[in-house]
Amino acid sequence: MKNKLRRLKIGNAQYLYSVVRRYYTNTQISELIIRIFLSGQKATPLILSFSTVDDYYLGHPLNAGVALMNVKTNMASVVNLNKPAYIRKFILQGIKNGWTGTNDIGMQDGLAYLEKFGFETGKLKPRNKA
Repeated sequence: MKNKLRRLKIGNAQYLYSVVRRYYTNTQISELIIRIFLSGQKATPLILSFSTVDDYYLGHPLNAGVALMNVKTNMASVVNLNKPAYIRKFILQGIKNGWTGTNDIGMQDGLAYLEKFGFETGKLKPRNKA
């Protein structure tokens, strides 16, 4: 059986993480869930939820990679949440938000994390039907 948890080391700490996609039938919305655990602390993960418009061909745009404008660098970047560089940023931002790896801070809005990094996420957000 394949281990679905990937490993990432930051400083002396070892982290395990998984990226899972959920698709909601009869809607155009999908959700990408990232769970990050401090090694040995599976009861208190950092959970990030990315609820976005689902692309008919690619699926969840952040799982496949989507170009987003970064207002801090004034450049467009392809954001693919399977890359460890983004997981590292999420861990560091989670620590700034009070997550230690041994405490529960509840589910976090992943798009808000991307906005803190400077990315414009408006085109990813589901539109309300009026």
